[in-house]
Amino acid sequence: MLVGVIIADSWLAEAACVLGCRVGMIPFMYLGLPIGGEPRRLSFWEPVVNRIRSRLNVWKSRFLSFGGRLVLLKSVLTSLSVYALSFFKAPSVGKTVCMRKEAGGLGVRKLREFNEALLGKWCWRALVDKTGLWYRVLAARYGEHVGRVREGGRHGSTWWREIVRLRDAEGAEGEMGWFAAGVERRVGNGVDTFFWIDLWLGGIPLSVRFRRLFDLSQHKLKTVAEMRDFGWGSGGAAWLWRRQLWVWEEEMVVECRGLLSNIVLQNTGADKWVWWHDPGGGYTVRGAYNLLTRTDMVVEDDPTDLIWHKQVPTKVSILAWRLLRNRLPTKDNLVRRHVITPDAHFCVTGCGEVETAQHLFLSCSVFAPLWSSLRAWIGIYSADPLLLRDHCVQFSHSSGDLRARRSFLQLLWLCSVWVVWQERNNRLFKAKESTVHQLLEKIKVHSLWWMKAYNKHICHNSHMWWSSPLVCLSIA
Repeated sequence: MLVGVIIADSWLAEAACVLGCRVGMIPFMYLGLPIGGEPRRLSFWEPVVNRIRSRLNVWKSRFLSFGGRLVLLKSVLTSLSVYALSFFKAPSVGKTVCMRKEAGGLGVRKLREFNEALLGKWCWRALVDKTGLWYRVLAARYGEHVGRVREGGRHGSTWWREIVRLRDAEGAEGEMGWFAAGVERRVGNGVDTFFWIDLWLGGIPLSVRFRRLFDLSQHKLKTVAEMRDFGWGSGGAAWLWRRQLWVWEEEMVVECRGLLSNIVLQNTGADKWVWWHDPGGGYTVRGAYNLLTRTDMVVEDDPTDLIWHKQVPTKVSILAWRLLRNRLPTKDNLVRRHVITPDAHFCVTGCGEVETAQHLFLSCSVFAPLWSSLRAWIGIYSADPLLLRDHCVQFSHSSGDLRARRSFLQLLWLCSVWVVWQERNNRLFKAKESTVHQLLEKIKVHSLWWMKAYNKHICHNSHMWWSSPLVCLSIA
């Protein structure tokens, strides 16, 4: 395919005929990416969205649990779009489910932050891979200034302008952006490090910390090695100014010399860039994404650390996640969403009360005795709180601070919630009822299955499990 830029169509057609290829138009697809388009327009991302939609539509008629849907969503979003997001800045929106699990979300990646983390990899490569062909092409096209490729102005590539904006972005209150604040120049011989401009001393470029001195200096583009050779001590030639300094400016020079007093250059060592958040490993997309989403780590009332358990199926943890946020389709919520009429909001057990999550799992006269029976089985007795959040926390910590016990009780609480919700649905949709004793037996069986799926050597004595699970697990 032959594509012309500012070329007559007749000449382009003749050239295509001679070369034996067809005439193409901008934008066109190359390696799955639209070349020549405008990534800030939603239409630019239609091919990516269509691929994601086609993958999800295949499962539209399948009976997937919420856990299965979450796994599918993560797989599709993080595999199909990562290639495009690593090259172009994309518009995106944020949702609660995109928050970390520790912060109360479902752990789905935030596309905006993930996109920036991927683009940040290009910023990092522009610092450490200056011998690469791609960098030399950019340097020849746009030119270099103080060791960095220029933006290129309005005639520059849209992709490169976005990379430069990310590289040179400023944070709140005029501070450095997240990428600029995360890189640091580790000085060896000082030959390749600019004294004023690079971040190599004190966590901030000297041109920013001593802005006045930088404006007056006649050595703006000198390296650390050159300034050392000039002499940065008192009266040294490194301090050459455009005019005589005022008294307060002289005080700034004294402060700057104080920072340099302990600096010793290593003539045998080369300068190198270091990613401040991981000095040994360097820049990684995972680390940058965690840095960008660190603001999600807020303290919440929900016991989010108790919802996710490695031995519990994902669909059960998501059920608990929805339960603690009152997002289950209980009858009171269905009335609120205008799915059923208000006169049909009574509990499925026939107790006569309104079916709310709080009532169904804690105070219903049919299901509430299950918690007493469960405590009697494990040999732990305590009062049940009135709120679901408090109930989850108290039940999981009711046997002390021993980690193994807490993990087991956490698993039992999640299993109990799952069994109660399954029983509710069986009564509503299948007209089948189970007694409290039968529900307790289901909890025993499910919990043993889950633990054996993770560790097949656990609990060889099934009779002991049915009578005393803590003794069976050697955590009594």
